[in-house]
Amino acid sequence: MNKIFKLLIVVILFVSCNNSHTERPSTAIETGSNFIKASLTGDFETAESLLLKDSINQQLFEAYKAYYQRIPDDKKQGYKSASYQINKYLDYNDSTTIINYSNDFMKKPMEIKIIRKDKTWLVDFKYTYEGNLPID
Repeated sequence: MNKIFKLLIVVILFVSCNNSHTERPSTAIETGSNFIKASLTGDFETAESLLLKDSINQQLFEAYKAYYQRIPDDKKQGYKSASYQINKYLDYNDSTTIINYSNDFMKKPMEIKIIRKDKTWLVDFKYTYEGNLPID
């Protein structure tokens, strides 16, 4: 009886540990949407997990996090409660997508670039600042 109880505990722990991880987005639109939501709410851990890891992206993202931490609480709350809308979605090619979106707090269209690298969709954050592809 004691062995069965221990085995049951181990199985429950194993199953609960496997269910607690968040699955990676499998499409460009899911990746972009998750990044936008996480950025608006200040969930930098989630946003950073979706970021293309290169030195410029990481520097820009660190600067964005520092900016977000400095803004007044009422503005943070505005971002957190904002909903967003995708205005335009462009599959530039099979590994690059541009998402033009706006949120109802800023009401300003913005763009993010999602690229596929090693079968994983990631946000190329520097595009937000450089805009290196046409959307029209």
